[in-house]
Amino acid sequence: MALLSAMILVITWQVFSRYALNDPSTFSEESLRFLVIWLSLIGSAYVAGQNKHMSMDLLKEFLGDKAKQWLQIFIQLVFIAFAVAVLIVGGMHAVTIASSQYTAVLQLPMSLIYAALPVSGVVTVIYAVLNLIDAVRGNYVPEPSVDPNSVMGE
Repeated sequence: MALLSAMILVITWQVFSRYALNDPSTFSEESLRFLVIWLSLIGSAYVAGQNKHMSMDLLKEFLGDKAKQWLQIFIQLVFIAFAVAVLIVGGMHAVTIASSQYTAVLQLPMSLIYAALPVSGVVTVIYAVLNLIDAVRGNYVPEPSVDPNSVMGE
């Protein structure tokens, strides 16, 4: 919410300075770009943690409850592997490479921007481990399938 609130404030300032003051803000575009990066990566970690990520559930519909539990365990292990290999390890590599670079307008270290990768990776791993524990304990409740006849009040 803090990131979204900051984006709203920056966008409001950008519109006000451009149209009311006739003097466009120089920092707003760059800061919005970086806020979107952070919001997207942290948001994707949260969505994955809530099991609301995009998925193809065709396979799930053909599986029994025990197989669905094993599938959920596999999915969480894949999330952990991806988050560790790509987001955390790869993200730390990107942070290291960008540590001597600075943004054009705000003069922020680019490593601060790239830090969104390992941070979201850590959040993803935490959520995935919690979801994995739930799946192993059998606390995973498969989502009910959507009846196509009940969509839109039919």
